[in-house]
Amino acid sequence: MKKVLTKHFQYTGLDDYDMSLDDQINSFLLEEKVTPEQVVSLSYSAHSSQGINTYSALLMYATE
Repeated sequence: MKKVLTKHFQYTGLDDYDMSLDDQINSFLLEEKVTPEQVVSLSYSAHSSQGINTYSALLMYATE
């Protein structure tokens, strides 16, 4: 039976070690060996609070 898992990514750009959303997602996909066929959904959102922009992504993927 397949399982659907989620992974949340966030980027503010305030930390020198903060990776862009695309870099975070690509690294995760490579490390976890997630193929394009396993990706169920990828959603992006952004919000700003007190002058700080925060970007988020939610990845849903299926596993065996």
